[in-house]
Amino acid sequence: MEPPSTGTEFVNFKPIGSMEFLASLNARQRYLPPVQPGDAQVYEFRAMQYGTAWYHSHYSLQYTNGVLGPIHIKGPSSANYDTDLGPLLFTDWYHDDAFGMFHEELFTPHAPLPVSTLLNGKGIFDCNATEDPRCTGKSERHEIMVQQGKRYKLGLVNTGSLLTYKIWIDGHNFTVIQNDLVPIQPFETDILVLGIAQRYEIIIEANASLAKGSNFWIHALYCDEENFPSFIDSRVGIVRYDPSSTIDPPNDISGDRRHVNHGCRDPDPTDLVPIVPRQVGQHVNGLSPADYLKIGLQSWPNISDPYSRIHKWALSNRTQYIDWRDPSVKRLVADAENPGFDSRSQPIYLDYDTSDWVYFVIENNYTMDSVDYLKTIPRSVHPIHLHGHDFVILAQGDGKFDSSIVPNLNNPARRDVVNCPIGGYVWIAFQINNPGAWLMHCHIAWHASAGLSLQFIEQRHKIKGMMEDANALDEMDERCHDWIEHYSTHNIPNKALQDDSGI
Repeated sequence: MEPPSTGTEFVNFKPIGSMEFLASLNARQRYLPPVQPGDAQVYEFRAMQYGTAWYHSHYSLQYTNGVLGPIHIKGPSSANYDTDLGPLLFTDWYHDDAFGMFHEELFTPHAPLPVSTLLNGKGIFDCNATEDPRCTGKSERHEIMVQQGKRYKLGLVNTGSLLTYKIWIDGHNFTVIQNDLVPIQPFETDILVLGIAQRYEIIIEANASLAKGSNFWIHALYCDEENFPSFIDSRVGIVRYDPSSTIDPPNDISGDRRHVNHGCRDPDPTDLVPIVPRQVGQHVNGLSPADYLKIGLQSWPNISDPYSRIHKWALSNRTQYIDWRDPSVKRLVADAENPGFDSRSQPIYLDYDTSDWVYFVIENNYTMDSVDYLKTIPRSVHPIHLHGHDFVILAQGDGKFDSSIVPNLNNPARRDVVNCPIGGYVWIAFQINNPGAWLMHCHIAWHASAGLSLQFIEQRHKIKGMMEDANALDEMDERCHDWIEHYSTHNIPNKALQDDSGI
């Protein structure tokens, strides 16, 4: 059978005013169907942001199988350093095919669990050669060589599919200078929670005491390890002061549990102060409790049975399903006023003026009402990612959202992936300035494939004109036709039908 088609996202470049570019780099490539088997697509763009990012397939679970890579764009820094060591990619890794494991997400109470963590594609796994002939014992960890007194810049990226990590380096603090391509005022810490698709640039100073040796572990541990042990070794890499050394660093036997017990909290939003300030205006959209976006797991046929037949996630009242044969933008071009979306498309229309602000509350802890009776709220952090925009964080916290909370409107933290806390909430806002169909989804790959997403339809009456200006309408029609033909002649006869959300 031919390999599945591929859509690619570059997380998260946003050159305003280029609908053709933005749609091609959008999660669903809204007006252009995906690259089909045997085809190619060249992405050409002007880099108007700098820092550490990544690209990955947005066809279902392809990136879980490895279709991803780093992007590193050099630019100014808000703190000085001597050497740029480039990106560090933290990836939870599976030994089985992701598509073959998807049934675990749909038909069991939990997502498939990874077996190890890779750092820049390297890692150690305790395998048994008698049981698996692929086990050769030749794997290794990623290593970083440093020189005493020097300062090194690193770009941290979580390219995983399930685990939000706590990252720390034995014997070292580090300075954070950027999050999600947004330069920030430097702040120092000794641990970072790194949600899936989040990016940080840090500077580490090689000033550790060498009294107990010149090698130090780089750790990546599941953030909720104290409640759900993952049994995955946190020691994923090594910092070496002596390049000739080949021994492992000593293990911490002090009994200090503060890193393990740190939890899944993002850095406090007050620490993530953008260098380029932005003031937030008042919202123009509805903000009553009925407008809150409520994360939940829906099960059929019996909501009270964790082993019920099928499970799907929802970010509002329903799980999302998108048919690749019928992209959103094509419907909007045909009839922006009445595009005819069904409820599974999960559209939220943002028909506001340019520069208006919209606010959204996302809840991971709420009281069920009649609309939510088919939901449960499993214990999970959810890295929420928005395409087409940065958003600002008005508030973020544990417990239930309270409408009396005062939002931070004075240059709040700005990013494009935020961890909605376990049993908590996040309150975000963004400015209307980028017409298109923009996905917002949980970046746990299994949750996204099970429907934990929705789409914002922004300034829909401007989309057709921008596509005409980009000479994109004919190409959209051609690629839609080709995709429909491919699905009809290859997928349907081979019973390779879409069983996930399509995002």
